[in-house]
Amino acid sequence: MYREHGGAVRRYVRRRWDAQSTDDVVADVFVVAWRRLPEIPEDPLPWLLGVARRILANRRRGAERERSLLERMRRQRPSAAAPAEADGPTRDVWKALGSLSEGDREVLLLVAWEGLAPARAARVLGIGANTFAVRLYRARRRFRRALAGASSASEQQPRSAEVLR
Repeated sequence: MYREHGGAVRRYVRRRWDAQSTDDVVADVFVVAWRRLPEIPEDPLPWLLGVARRILANRRRGAERERSLLERMRRQRPSAAAPAEADGPTRDVWKALGSLSEGDREVLLLVAWEGLAPARAARVLGIGANTFAVRLYRARRRFRRALAGASSASEQQPRSAEVLR
């Protein structure tokens, strides 16, 4: 069935989806076909194209949900401005976190706030444990630098009592 109809399914998908994901979608179509082999009609091409259409619709919905989630996360991420109620050291931590890239912040938060061991955090990101360890090391180094900068900046700002004198 793949030899006979794989090219047609590939062309159908390619006209509707990006080139990088075409192979994945075609593979998904034939996985569904394998699982539902007894249900496939005599003329399988229309059935296969229908499966491809539904898989593409699922991928589009998933991509839209991902875009929406990323946008919500960007709006809710720790900002460079600390919460109003935060005291000096806490405010400095928020400033340092807010100054990091999303990738660095995610690596640090998975370990520090979520309490995940590096190997488990690596699985969350879909990367190898060694890659995660390197990213964690670098993120911690950048966080220390940002925290030192935030701390020294807050020490240089005059206190409200000093301003009144």
